[in-house]
Amino acid sequence: MSSLSPKKLFKEIAEKANSSSEGKRIMKEWVGPYDGKIIQFETDTEKFYLVVRDGKMKVRDGEYPSPDLTFRGSSQVISEVFTGKKSVGDAMKSWDLLLMGAGHEGFILGRLITTVFLEA
Repeated sequence: MSSLSPKKLFKEIAEKANSSSEGKRIMKEWVGPYDGKIIQFETDTEKFYLVVRDGKMKVRDGEYPSPDLTFRGSSQVISEVFTGKKSVGDAMKSWDLLLMGAGHEGFILGRLITTVFLEA
């Protein structure tokens, strides 16, 4: 999984989350009464965003005009953070990763990722 680009990594995460009963439960709870959650990723090689809605996650190309949270960093750093090779805190302290927006949304995304990969 370490050689995956962040977008491919999140496509794999979305596939696992969408087929996991616990993943679907977490996503429904995360969205709550809102229409959905949008998490943007901006790397040196690609821009994409996650749409979490109705207990499902989709990966979309490009930039969303008003995401809930944006992660900005190199592809390598973002991949390392979301595969557990580097902590979010260390990446932020070194300014290798910037978070803009509702940072607390990242905690739920992290919980979802951990849950679906532990089920596998």
